[in-house]
Amino acid sequence: MPDPLLIVFAGMPGTGKTSLARAVARELRAAYLDKDTIKDGVMVLADQLRLDQGEQLAGPLSYELLVSLARDNLTLGLSVVLDSPAGYQVFREKVKGLARGVKANLKLIECICTDEKLLRQRVEGRGPGLPAYRTQDWGAYQRQRGQFERLTDQRLVIDTAESLVVNLRRVLAYLGQPASGSDSD
Repeated sequence: MPDPLLIVFAGMPGTGKTSLARAVARELRAAYLDKDTIKDGVMVLADQLRLDQGEQLAGPLSYELLVSLARDNLTLGLSVVLDSPAGYQVFREKVKGLARGVKANLKLIECICTDEKLLRQRVEGRGPGLPAYRTQDWGAYQRQRGQFERLTDQRLVIDTAESLVVNLRRVLAYLGQPASGSDSD
């Protein structure tokens, strides 16, 4: 059996990484793990327990849980798609160590959006039901962008101003996986 893939989608909010990560996971029938989903659960629990520092704990705890859940799936021989900003070098180093430890093929995919107008529409249109800590304000996004630790590792950079179908094909080619032909424009 070939080594499983550990596919890490990285990028700022609004860059389209979640749509692409889900499409790749579906295409490969891989486990899909989303840092935001984990953080949402941690935040609910922190609120229920009335933890004063819930939000400060939620980010680091979410990344730890993300890595632990990935490890569980990879040791079963399942490929894993991680959906996370991956904006911290310490997280990326942890993921590299995980891949080495379980003998998984690590593939980094950085999502960007070069169409600033489209990016702003995505950020500001993220839906009224999102938790407050999820960036929906363009000014907050701009500040967050300044703190984002850019990836310097070998990776595929995808411009999500292109269509999802085109980008899915690019990612699958990068991963050495044939497209199933089930995608559509």
